[in-house]
Amino acid sequence: MRMRIRVATLDDVGKIMNLHTIGENFSGHSVMERYSKGGPWMSLETLAIHLNNLLLDGQLVAIAELDGNVVGEVEVLFSEEPILGEMRRIAHIDVIEVHPDYRGKGIGRSLLEFVEEIARENRAEFMTVQPDEEAEGFYERLGFNMELFTGRIVRVPGKGKGQTTKRRFSWEDVKELELVAGHFQSSYSMWFSAFKDNIAGIHYTLETGRSSESYYAIRNLPGRKGCALLLWGRLEDLSPVLKRTGDLGFNNVLTTVPMDVMGLGAEKIREIKILGKKLN
Repeated sequence: MRMRIRVATLDDVGKIMNLHTIGENFSGHSVMERYSKGGPWMSLETLAIHLNNLLLDGQLVAIAELDGNVVGEVEVLFSEEPILGEMRRIAHIDVIEVHPDYRGKGIGRSLLEFVEEIARENRAEFMTVQPDEEAEGFYERLGFNMELFTGRIVRVPGKGKGQTTKRRFSWEDVKELELVAGHFQSSYSMWFSAFKDNIAGIHYTLETGRSSESYYAIRNLPGRKGCALLLWGRLEDLSPVLKRTGDLGFNNVLTTVPMDVMGLGAEKIREIKILGKKLN
């Protein structure tokens, strides 16, 4: 068997969906129910939109094929954003999936080697990833030995003080600011999800605006109560945004905060970290 790794196209949507839904039984489930279980990869309708959004934005989607079957997929977003206090060009591994029957056979490694080659061609200075805990060793063996961010996913009450102002904003407005709340993935990945990867009626941004010197986005949580919150700028501007989520009727707000931030009445869900590999 010969493995081939190549850039994906929209013609690959069905095979990529099959990869992500192995072992799932979605008979009789609506598109919303599928999405709520595992994101846009769970149905053709939402995955086609998601992949199209990535490709139109010039981002990288690559697949590994064996005998015409997709056995691995990776999605990478390129951006320039603050890394260790300086603006750096990065290639952020947003999603990677390998067929369960082929794990441990070098497919993940081959996908990342393919990504690294393209990252170097695009003059990226770092490759970054927010790995599952059980995958940290895999990335460390491939040279991801820098901890660029450590934090906690938390659920906080929709309560605070202060005023916000509704307005849209561009990536240029926030690219040089730290993503101080909602750092689930890279800063650009989170901005992309809020402004370029909405799926009507399923996963979308409810409101964007300013809180003093900071910028915020409030997003729905498909199939769940509450909302998600992103904040670029200063943590001291978080309280008015929490108040705004309460005004919108949300009692619970999902976000991330740096590990050293305490209080806020936060319920810790789990810890996360973003690892980096410097590209010489």
